[in-house]
Amino acid sequence: MWEFTIIGNANLNLYLKNIELTLKQKADVILAANKNTLSIACRPENKQKVIKLLKPLISETIVLFYKEQFFKNHINLNYLSNQFKTAFIKCLVLFDFEEDYIIAFNELELINAINLDSFFHFKLKQLKNKWQQLLYVLNSNSTFLESEALLDLLKFLISSIKPKRESVDVYFNGTKFVLSDENNNILMFNNSESAELSLISGLITLAPKTINLHCAGVLSNNTFKIIYYVFNKKVNLLV
Repeated sequence: MWEFTIIGNANLNLYLKNIELTLKQKADVILAANKNTLSIACRPENKQKVIKLLKPLISETIVLFYKEQFFKNHINLNYLSNQFKTAFIKCLVLFDFEEDYIIAFNELELINAINLDSFFHFKLKQLKNKWQQLLYVLNSNSTFLESEALLDLLKFLISSIKPKRESVDVYFNGTKFVLSDENNNILMFNNSESAELSLISGLITLAPKTINLHCAGVLSNNTFKIIYYVFNKKVNLLV
């Protein structure tokens, strides 16, 4: 048997769960999840197939999680509402995502185990330096990030994100927002934040070509402004 272990932290559990579910669907593997650890085992003849699945999943996790944490911890956005902070940081995470992903992917060597925290801090200095340069530019020009200027910047950043869905319908079920795609498949996204922050984060991540908004009346002014003005002509307001 070939065995491999992914070691994360408490904040990475949702990402580890996604890796676990993907492997269950696409590979003949034995999986064991324990706290912040995912253990994987397969027959030797399936090793290369599992590695081929794992490398993109781990690379994507590293960029999505650690880039978001980096900007949350270091960027100066104290004057913005939580909705605008969430939107701006999520846009930054997905901006230039492909290049960040390739850097992480090329550094990965899946032998017996990987500690994601250690891998990021010790093997991805190039990636951290790249993000640090962007952070310096943003913090040096923080006064620019106000009102309409920020909306224009968000529009630009969102326009650079590759769409992952043709269309998304957004409903409110009384407690949370429900998203479905053009094939009526319910879309899962991170619900660890408040309902509106999760909605903003989910829509930016999906970057759909069309958003059918069935619940505009329940949104706060800031959330509505971000979705309607930033996504611009992609939004249809429906009853």
